[in-house]
Amino acid sequence: MKPSSSNRFLALFILFIVALVSLPYIYAAQSAGPDHVFAGFLMNPLDGNSYLAKMQQGWDGGWQFTLPYTAQPGQGAYLFLFYLFLGHLARLLGLSLLLTFHLARVVSAVILSLSLYRFCAAIFSQPATRWLAFALASLGSGLGWLVFGFLGITSDLWVAEAYPFLSAYATPHFALGMALQLWLLHPRNLSSQGWRQVTAIVLSAFALAVIAPFAIPVVLVVWGGMLLWKLLLREKFRAEVLLLGWISLGSLPVLLYDYWVASTHPVLSGWNAQNLTPSPPPWDLLVSLSPAIFLAVAGILAASRLKDVPARLLLSWTWLCLILLYVPFSLQRRFFSGFYVPIALLAAWGVQQIAGQKMRRFRLLVIVLFILALPTNLLVVGAAVFGAQQHDLGIYLTTGEAQALSWINHHVEQDAVVLAAPDTGLFIPAHSRARVLYGHPFETVDAAAQEAAVTGFFSGALSPSQAAAFLTENHIAYIFVGPREQALGSLDWLASWQPVYSARGVSLYQVSLPGGN
Repeated sequence: MKPSSSNRFLALFILFIVALVSLPYIYAAQSAGPDHVFAGFLMNPLDGNSYLAKMQQGWDGGWQFTLPYTAQPGQGAYLFLFYLFLGHLARLLGLSLLLTFHLARVVSAVILSLSLYRFCAAIFSQPATRWLAFALASLGSGLGWLVFGFLGITSDLWVAEAYPFLSAYATPHFALGMALQLWLLHPRNLSSQGWRQVTAIVLSAFALAVIAPFAIPVVLVVWGGMLLWKLLLREKFRAEVLLLGWISLGSLPVLLYDYWVASTHPVLSGWNAQNLTPSPPPWDLLVSLSPAIFLAVAGILAASRLKDVPARLLLSWTWLCLILLYVPFSLQRRFFSGFYVPIALLAAWGVQQIAGQKMRRFRLLVIVLFILALPTNLLVVGAAVFGAQQHDLGIYLTTGEAQALSWINHHVEQDAVVLAAPDTGLFIPAHSRARVLYGHPFETVDAAAQEAAVTGFFSGALSPSQAAAFLTENHIAYIFVGPREQALGSLDWLASWQPVYSARGVSLYQVSLPGGN
């Protein structure tokens, strides 16, 4: 394929990816109808709304993050700067937070695709294998579709940071973070780095530490493995030492600050204690990386016979990160970042080795590989389309709820605490400047107790005097009563209160008890 035609094909392929990760959102928005409003997230709306809540803080002018789902968040810290920046950007451009989020996601998807293709081109000189590696890494996934329904939901259906397609489909920071990770892992001539290249590496490491901090240990471990390889073989290793130093120079100050804040902040440390992300069990990992992982065995055998940087880099990434995934650490799953990429590239290498010069065998292997590797991502997209057709309240607001949230954003003072049902509490900080008593299993400190307290309140289990004490103790400024709250129970004593807002099945009551805000 000529360079010009190759570039055109690459552009068309990237447009195809952008369409795949964008059209389901457009469909969901268009399918809302008169009674619903699309809340903006099809995959993991729990975290999606939390990102929007972080952007809200940036929109309000802040550069210090406070837990938006905790009533008393304490002093802010310089965390989640990427989403705070997007909030500032949305305000400057006059765009909605949700539109800014998805524009950033699409741009990040394009950057990820370009970075991934460049990475594949550095590994494979043969065009057929390069394109196979790029297509599989971009669109492929595991066999979660095959076991879905009787073995549960495997990682390839929801751990977005591990797979390029899911990263582009879910969030901008996963996609952009993976692009930076691939750039820092790019097989380069380490002995000829000028000051411009060094500056770019340091700045990229800093950016990656800000955007996706858990990708930094993956990068350091992979290059550390390359260094160890050279030490064992008694080869020159000065370039690897320097590269590790440059990456550390850019990233470690950020990582050390993050660790210090998460360990010592009186409120954020509570969030960190319950923010547990264990790695999947080995059987889940095997399913989630199949069928590529079986073909990757042939690729590993081929790469093991070579002494060049690309082969060693893929081997280092694969073996060392498998170990990293199961180190005793509460956030070990975060080291899954981009892990499908080396598996996909080794699988492409395996296809090349098995097929040899026989193009018919090569095509047959490719067809079988994609027949097995594509359905999981299609299932993810299909589930979102089905949810849109059913107006799933995990991804939709009722029109009444959306209008009430808009009223809160324009009329309720910043940081006022709104009491709402757990499901509603997820949306309030994402669409307004208010806080909630409970809304997120990680970003609400002491989440289990707060969720139980909120559920108990709306169930009607408290007497009027107990409810008054509850409102006072928790500094509640407003009570939100909509369809999700009504589904939990009935607050008969609230009938004597005059709502400050009431429309389309949603009422908002201002608390004027002693201690209310």
